[in-house]
Amino acid sequence: MFAKVVADRYARAALQSCPDLETIERVNVELALLQKTWFRSRETREFLMNPKMPPKLKAKILQDALGDKLSSVVMKLLVLLVEKHRQNIISDISDRYAELTDRARGVEHAEIVLARPFPDDLMKRILGSVQRFSTREVEITIRIDASILGGVVIRLGDRVVDGSLRSRFQEIRRAMLAARLPRSVPEGGV
Repeated sequence: MFAKVVADRYARAALQSCPDLETIERVNVELALLQKTWFRSRETREFLMNPKMPPKLKAKILQDALGDKLSSVVMKLLVLLVEKHRQNIISDISDRYAELTDRARGVEHAEIVLARPFPDDLMKRILGSVQRFSTREVEITIRIDASILGGVVIRLGDRVVDGSLRSRFQEIRRAMLAARLPRSVPEGGV
């Protein structure tokens, strides 16, 4: 939880450091790229987290390697994180920055999970319903996941509507396990 609070502060500071909308968008893209690199590159993580290498040396190497490729906002943020030994929250900062910029733009994200593709007319109705649940513009991602068996799962912000067959089967199972069924009496009586 502490990392999320600290990441929020860094994300807000980065957003406030952006002089214009173009820079805000560029920083968003660059932070997402750093996040992806953090997760995909073991070598990058090992370099950034190496306790034997002084932070000033790491910062110099980063500046030399990325100084002309990253915006000044992201470069300063990255150097600051290295110097403060907080490079492990890059991913949290990226996520929070994206949330802040989306909120400022009036955008909310939704994910629709289907077991298999739906017909176009049904998808249009679902998309329209999702948009009506929000007062902001909704950017929708559709994902196919056969493990939900059927139905649909909709995530809009922090709200979830789970109309999947998998969740219905789980509810039935829980109800059956919770029910107190009488023990059967053996034939022939007691």
